[in-house]
Amino acid sequence: MNNALGVGLVIAIIAITLFTGCIDEVPIPPPTPVATPTHSPTPSPIQSPVPDANQSEEEKLRIGAFNIQVFGTTKASKPEVMEVLGNIIRTYDVVAIQEIRDKSQTALPTLVDTVNSDGLQYDYVVSERLGRTTSKEQYAYIYNTETVELMDTPHTYPEPEGTDPFHREPYIASFQALNGNFDVTLITIHTDPDEATEEINALGTVVEYTQSMYSDEQDFIVLGDLNADCSYFDEDSTSTLSSSDYYWCIGNSVDTTTKTTDCTYDRIIITASAVSDFTGDAGIFRFDVKYGLTGDETTAVSDHYPVYAEFWIDRDTD
Repeated sequence: MNNALGVGLVIAIIAITLFTGCIDEVPIPPPTPVATPTHSPTPSPIQSPVPDANQSEEEKLRIGAFNIQVFGTTKASKPEVMEVLGNIIRTYDVVAIQEIRDKSQTALPTLVDTVNSDGLQYDYVVSERLGRTTSKEQYAYIYNTETVELMDTPHTYPEPEGTDPFHREPYIASFQALNGNFDVTLITIHTDPDEATEEINALGTVVEYTQSMYSDEQDFIVLGDLNADCSYFDEDSTSTLSSSDYYWCIGNSVDTTTKTTDCTYDRIIITASAVSDFTGDAGIFRFDVKYGLTGDETTAVSDHYPVYAEFWIDRDTD
């Protein structure tokens, strides 16, 4: 190698080294932050709370509704069905029951005995038999006496004289958490399918009546089988309960039926003041999945799934 070529090679190596060093010293910009998705608003006028996974189960109450479908002595005589019903009810602190059809008045006490067969302390209150025809139904509230206390005396809604808005008048009861300050008045109903729209629109008046009766209470919940979907009710329509005064915990996309239908018949609707007590956790209880039931075993229990909503026991301000 001649001297000129060697000198040129050395100069080239030095240039490459200097250039590489300059590249290493160029500051690298930090990565662009990715925006965290926010909780998307629900169709209700009121923003739904986001469930808080850090809170323990002991700090919540589970309230719900369940149409047991023609619940009477025939269903009560089936041990396998009663076992499932007992297991379902044990998951609630308070559950409103619809479609009790039992002249003998024995099926409901038998169900509560089943619930308590493992040492729990559930109790119940039940309405009179209601209906315009010979086919009567009753409502009931089954509640865990170790977590909630029944307040006042439950009663059916007294329809104003000269009116008859409901096939089966709503049944009203108040409960309070034993280990917290949460209290609430519940209004349960099973609307007549053929008059579901009219009856749902009449529920605003029932809430107003209940608010006047319990003037110290701020939290009210309408719950039950409202038949609030499909051919019975246009869930996208405007009703007396669709204003910003209410929040629908069970949204329109939830299928509350156990058969091939896809309808949101069963609802839990809370007044605006109760939203701060709502954990954001609500839905259906898929007892068929939970207990590994076949399709026939599921429909033997009911053609409805029970619905639920959970509430903080210690955030009530009224």
